[in-house]
Amino acid sequence: MTDEITRLVRFTSKGLDEVLQAKNQGLKGEITHIGAGTGRYNPDGTEVALRDERQRVAIVDYEDLGDRQLRMAALFDGEGEYEIGEFGFYLASGTLLAVYSVAGKLLTYKAAAARVLQKFTLDVSPLPADSVTVVVGTENLNILIADELAAVASANVDNMARHLGLLFRVMKLEQNSLIV
Repeated sequence: MTDEITRLVRFTSKGLDEVLQAKNQGLKGEITHIGAGTGRYNPDGTEVALRDERQRVAIVDYEDLGDRQLRMAALFDGEGEYEIGEFGFYLASGTLLAVYSVAGKLLTYKAAAARVLQKFTLDVSPLPADSVTVVVGTENLNILIADELAAVASANVDNMARHLGLLFRVMKLEQNSLIV
């Protein structure tokens, strides 16, 4: 889906205007959040909001791929359950910078209490050079694997405890064999 997103993302007039104003002031537009909604349409650049936004989250990971390609990840979690037909990329001000949606197409599905980690590659070549940056929120992908790391640590502790128990039994047997 990443290559498709690169081709079909539509930058909004309002988002482009804000990025241009920031660049003229020597600043960069900061992409901070990604929203998901249920709308399914072909964006035309006049959007100021997603048609049916269900969740907006901070970006959890970012990588500059060079050649004006920015890879970002967003984690959609919580109790909400919805079909995803649109994604929006938001500036720090809350302005919708870009929209990805395809008329009549389901992009993915967010089940209740499930986590959806969605990665995007955003081609920013239609924007002025060096005019945007990506800001990663407080949660990052290292935190996303915290449960998995805890499970591995727990298994390691259990394994060490078994080895220590075995060591103590061997030491006791050796001690008993010296006594006899």
